[in-house]
Amino acid sequence: MRSFQWRIAVPIITLIIVSMVVLGLYLTASVRSSQLDNLRFQLEQEAKITSEAVLPSLLGQGDAPDALAKKLGQEIDTRITIIAANGTVLGDSIEDPATMENHATRPEVVDALANSIGESTRFSTTLQEQMMYVAVTVKNQGAIIGIARVSLPLTTVEDSVNHITWVIILATIIIAVLAVLATWLIARIMTRPIRELTKVTQRMAAGQLGQKIAITTKDEIGLLAQAFNEMSTHLKTTMDTISTEKTKLDSILDGMADGVIMTDPKGDIVLVNRAAEVFFGFNKENAAGRPVIEAVHDHEIDEILKLCLKTGKEQTTQFESGITRRFLRAIAMPLYNLGQLNGALILLQDLTELRGFQTMRRELVGNISHELRTPIAGIKAMVETLRDGAVNNKKAANDFLIRIESEVDRLSQIVAEVTQLSRIETGQAELKKESTNLNVLADESISEMSTLAERQQVKLLKQLAPDLPLIQADKDRIHQTIINLVHNAIKFNKPNGKVTISTGYDDKSVTFSVVDTGVGISKDDLPHVFERFYKADKSRTSGGSGLGLAIAKHTIQAHGGEIRAESEQGKGSNFTFSLPR
Repeated sequence: MRSFQWRIAVPIITLIIVSMVVLGLYLTASVRSSQLDNLRFQLEQEAKITSEAVLPSLLGQGDAPDALAKKLGQEIDTRITIIAANGTVLGDSIEDPATMENHATRPEVVDALANSIGESTRFSTTLQEQMMYVAVTVKNQGAIIGIARVSLPLTTVEDSVNHITWVIILATIIIAVLAVLATWLIARIMTRPIRELTKVTQRMAAGQLGQKIAITTKDEIGLLAQAFNEMSTHLKTTMDTISTEKTKLDSILDGMADGVIMTDPKGDIVLVNRAAEVFFGFNKENAAGRPVIEAVHDHEIDEILKLCLKTGKEQTTQFESGITRRFLRAIAMPLYNLGQLNGALILLQDLTELRGFQTMRRELVGNISHELRTPIAGIKAMVETLRDGAVNNKKAANDFLIRIESEVDRLSQIVAEVTQLSRIETGQAELKKESTNLNVLADESISEMSTLAERQQVKLLKQLAPDLPLIQADKDRIHQTIINLVHNAIKFNKPNGKVTISTGYDDKSVTFSVVDTGVGISKDDLPHVFERFYKADKSRTSGGSGLGLAIAKHTIQAHGGEIRAESEQGKGSNFTFSLPR
């Protein structure tokens, strides 16, 4: 594309060249006409003088016409021809009259006979060049007795015209070159602010806002530069404000727990936040501009979005995400701009945890009901038996009372453990942290569990790390956790089995492990051993409430640690927890 500079220069240069050409043609024609007029006037004067000079010769007085013609032609350097009234050539300054044809039909002779003077410009067959002829009649007492004709070639005129033509051509070329240079320079100077404006605009388009142009003139270009500078300042301020607001909006959207997806009227994604990325496992940079269904891969959202865009009304649905397995509530709301539907906003609420709490509550109620049902039923049956007469049998009554006391103790343990677990989970159980040595707690636990181990025919072993670092922990709760783990390892072991208690540490944490050679836990049950009221197969259902490991898990987590279980059915189990140093 031609630059603005040349768009200015080319028309001006063209105008100058065309003007010079037209002027040159006019001057050439004018000079030629002037030269011809001068030559014609000269020949007319010479022809009149010649007619007077040849009058005596035509009357038979003086020199012969041919001799006179040659003499006069040599003196005035002009071709002179003396012609009789009938057209016969009587004398000629160049040619022999005897060899020349009759001139009665020559245009200048015809005109002279008719008008006393005649003129013509034509090609001379004698001299083989373009000539100008002027003929004047020679009269004697009013009667035409002959014609005096003078002529000159047009070579001088043509040479003069050609010289002027070349001068004009040269002048035109010089002026054209100067005009090109001057016009190019002027156009360049005039368009320099525009070029600078273009460069600055390109830098602004590339994101370099706040560009300024130097104002060097006070004309329209200067006013344009001033207006551009003001626009640049306002644009930078506006863009900074928009950028700040966008950053705030992005921060708010990314900080929201609810997912947000905004679409255009066609259903293509315009904006998403981080929560929506997590819900559906996609990248928002790759999702922009794509249909919602391609990003989320859930037809439930696609259906309510299409319905929302079609009806212009809010739509709601609940579903489980097929990718992240989250239970979500989706609300599609229409977006209007100046009364026109401009897209839709999809709000996604994660109900997974709430649903889990509801499920957990139902399971908790069911588990507590199940755990309480057996001892309560047993107590009621024994009370009814005593009321029906067994109270009078001291031995039976005493046995029933012992069993009732045992069931009551079991109920009390369940209630206490449920209360303890609830307080730990809700953060109401305050931890009384102090410097604690796990080796000391391990020795105490081995001492307390030794009697139960002997009764179960299980050998207790220990592998305690020397120089074990101290930790900040609630001694009583950690001690209770260790007791629960060791008690389970003994309780679910085999005769002549082993329970190994060990400690260790690294740069970040201190660990405690209880490894047994007992019945082990199946792969299906292992992921659930830390759940409330969960009991594995029948070998683990005797006694206990199923809350011990759940309490242990929440106690360790409350200390900022981790607890895990490894087991293989028939080969024993390994329960390990770690606490930060």
